[in-house]
Amino acid sequence: MSMMKTGDLIGVSGIETDWGKSIMASSKRHINSIYDHMGMIELRNGDVFVWNANPHDGVIDEPLDVFIQREERNVPKRFDIFRVTEAIDFDDVLANMKKLLGLSYNFSFVASDDSYYCSDFIARTFPPNVFPLEPMKFIGDFWQEYYGKQGIEIPNGYPGINPNDMFVQENVEFIATYHDGIS
Repeated sequence: MSMMKTGDLIGVSGIETDWGKSIMASSKRHINSIYDHMGMIELRNGDVFVWNANPHDGVIDEPLDVFIQREERNVPKRFDIFRVTEAIDFDDVLANMKKLLGLSYNFSFVASDDSYYCSDFIARTFPPNVFPLEPMKFIGDFWQEYYGKQGIEIPNGYPGINPNDMFVQENVEFIATYHDGIS
């Protein structure tokens, strides 16, 4: 029997890349791991799928093994499972996610109804206030260069959320590391 449940969150933690370190530097709460991507688990007909918004595909649902293979393309990663502790109707969450299927990835991280980044996609498809958005802060040279290439102002102070801040909220608990044999 699977320990994972529909609605569980999966966090991707890898080596300390400039991307991951820059996300952590922008986090309001510091934790032991740096999560640079995340998704939500759906158990469907005996299979495990991950709903996520990623730079390669935009908003998709994909089998867990495909999700892991893409994330580990260049380097081994760790996949941690988290659970929201408050009661949520995941049929509603999945209905919200299905409406966004196929939309593009949001490289600016400024809230949009046409594109989403990973944690924004999760936060905005869950019930309001489960994952409250907070003023974002983008600190360091990485973000100067990142936004400079896009030709836009750094969106400091705009509402947003990142995986690191989500996973340390009081209403989220760590369940297990996937490679520890949880399935």
